[in-house]
Amino acid sequence: MKVLRDLGLSRREAEVYIFLSRRGPQGANSVSTMLKIERVQTYRALKSLQEKGIVEATLETPTRFSAVPFDGLLNSLITTRKSRISELEAQAEALANYWKNLSSRVTEYPLAKFRVITDKRAIFSEIERMTREAKEDVVKLTTSVGAIQEDLAGILDAITDCARKNKKIQIRILAGISKENNGIVAEMMKTASTQKLNVQWRHIDLGSRAYPQFLIKDREETLLYVTPEDPGTSSQAETALWIRSRIFASALRESFLEMWRGAIQADDRIGELKTGKPVEVTAIIKDAKEAETKLETTLERAEKEVIAIVSSGAISAILDGKLFDSLVRKKLSLKIMAPIDLDNLEPAQKLSEICEVRNVPISYLMMLAADREHLFIFKTPPLNKLTAKTAFNLDDVFYTNDARYVERVVEMLNDIWKRGMDVHELTSGSATRPPIAKVSSKDTAAEVIDLMLANNVSSVVVSENDSPIGIITERDLLEKILKRKKDPARTYAKDIMSIPIIAADSDQPLTEALKAMKKTGMRKLAVLRNGKLVGMLTMK
Repeated sequence: MKVLRDLGLSRREAEVYIFLSRRGPQGANSVSTMLKIERVQTYRALKSLQEKGIVEATLETPTRFSAVPFDGLLNSLITTRKSRISELEAQAEALANYWKNLSSRVTEYPLAKFRVITDKRAIFSEIERMTREAKEDVVKLTTSVGAIQEDLAGILDAITDCARKNKKIQIRILAGISKENNGIVAEMMKTASTQKLNVQWRHIDLGSRAYPQFLIKDREETLLYVTPEDPGTSSQAETALWIRSRIFASALRESFLEMWRGAIQADDRIGELKTGKPVEVTAIIKDAKEAETKLETTLERAEKEVIAIVSSGAISAILDGKLFDSLVRKKLSLKIMAPIDLDNLEPAQKLSEICEVRNVPISYLMMLAADREHLFIFKTPPLNKLTAKTAFNLDDVFYTNDARYVERVVEMLNDIWKRGMDVHELTSGSATRPPIAKVSSKDTAAEVIDLMLANNVSSVVVSENDSPIGIITERDLLEKILKRKKDPARTYAKDIMSIPIIAADSDQPLTEALKAMKKTGMRKLAVLRNGKLVGMLTMK
């Protein structure tokens, strides 16, 4: 067995060869049974031995297999190995070249390395070094304060010198442009324009977030660092992380380019700071966190009014959340519109204690306008998206500060507001929808049908002396006339009306009326004033 294994046969092949050598020609079933090997494994071993030329098969049915003599086995294996050696020798040069090329491709992606830098001067020195050695591309994200510090440290001059020496290199800087640093940016942009340097600068508002700054050189080196908020600080305890990884640099660069595409041109931002007129921006904010920050910042800076139309389910979220707290503290005009129903009526009444709330009958687009200058349009939120933190769906939010567009939308919102109903006015009487179609209990079903068609209503009230005693709906006519094949001209209203009819006083709070309808399962309720029928309240 060991000799056969050393010659290259597997354990199973060696067992089959020895068995056939001792027993002579055998069928596959016999081999499988005697050696207690599964049939599939037996056939595989026999096939492999045939391919190696050390087992032969007969042409009879069923096929029988026999082992070649041992010296024949040796000759076959020797011949096979010689053939393989010859093939390997013939392919040696090609294989060597292939491996060489493969190795050179691997070296294009060196192992990722990193280094921690814990000194401000060392950090600035590393930024200069990376900029000076760049050959194709430099992208840089910094803060408003960071731009001032880097100008004082001479880094911005180093970037300009780099662009001057290598006109092919592309340098893009993304930073907050403020009243404090816009002169620095303007001077750098003037130099770039005059000397035709490939240096671009755009503005992004990072708000109060402690955003990490970074510089990426040629898509291979990255430096991450943070600048203290105080531009005059002399702290030497700052920390930066230098990373050499193409994968990391490429991923972070893609994030930079996404921010770059939505940023404001430096000239436009500088003009905004000089004139006080905001740069017009119209964009889809895809990142929910970014949309949330933009919304919160806008509300914090609002000075006059905010008007919003929200979903039915958002009322509770607004009441429980803190989104509008700053507006309430500043006592600005805050108007909230939403469809009011039984589920949100009580929260809407509580919310009305701190701002104005009105009912609108249908769900419009979810919108919010602040100071007639900023407009947000939100997608209708799924129920599982509503949280106490925010009442809006912040996925793919439309934002604009285009004055003409915002003004037109605000006019529309104010028109909707005028047609809405104050939450305090939502009584049973105010929600009643006259006119009411009334019939006598002695009127025939045919007369009832004629009245419903003439008034285009789906139900009529059966009354005696202006007091409701029942109601007839389309369903009553279908079940009690059509289904039972009764003659409408000979069937009277009293015979087909539904009783009892639930009623409410016109001055009764709407919440109580709606609760009564929900409890009884009735979708319509008669509204009375001084005992007389004045209208119908429907769940709709």
